[in-house]
Amino acid sequence: VNPKRSANINKLRESGNAEYRKQRYGDAIKLYTLGLQMALTRPAWEPAGLVRDEIHQLYSNRAQAYMQLGQWPEAAADAECSVEAKRQGNAKAWYRRGKCLMEMRRLQEAREWVARGLEFEGEEKELAELLKEIDSKLAAEKASRDAHDNDGPTVEEVD
Repeated sequence: VNPKRSANINKLRESGNAEYRKQRYGDAIKLYTLGLQMALTRPAWEPAGLVRDEIHQLYSNRAQAYMQLGQWPEAAADAECSVEAKRQGNAKAWYRRGKCLMEMRRLQEAREWVARGLEFEGEEKELAELLKEIDSKLAAEKASRDAHDNDGPTVEEVD
């Protein structure tokens, strides 16, 4: 393993985090992207586990920065990539994709995603709260549909 590459990837992640804290989300995204490019171009003989550890953090952090900009599809994709790299012990990425799907009004998909995340993470508080929020939105949507169906015009018989 090339220690310089590892140090550079870590430095890019930390610099991205610093830009994020300064609310310079676009700059944070650029730094996370550079870190991802560096991690994903490691030689094939280096440990795959090392790459997964690096990229799950970078994808999750970039997802959060995209969320701050309201770029829900990009954030959802990055959060999913983070979960694919590391399923368990990655509650933030599970939450972030669920939140993005909810914001994009893909409520059923969001519910399924968050429920699956809870299977991996156990009763993680933020995920459980997000599931309740999604369920309430689904219930409100169903109530609205039901009310709309009942308000429709009636058909009267004509002789």
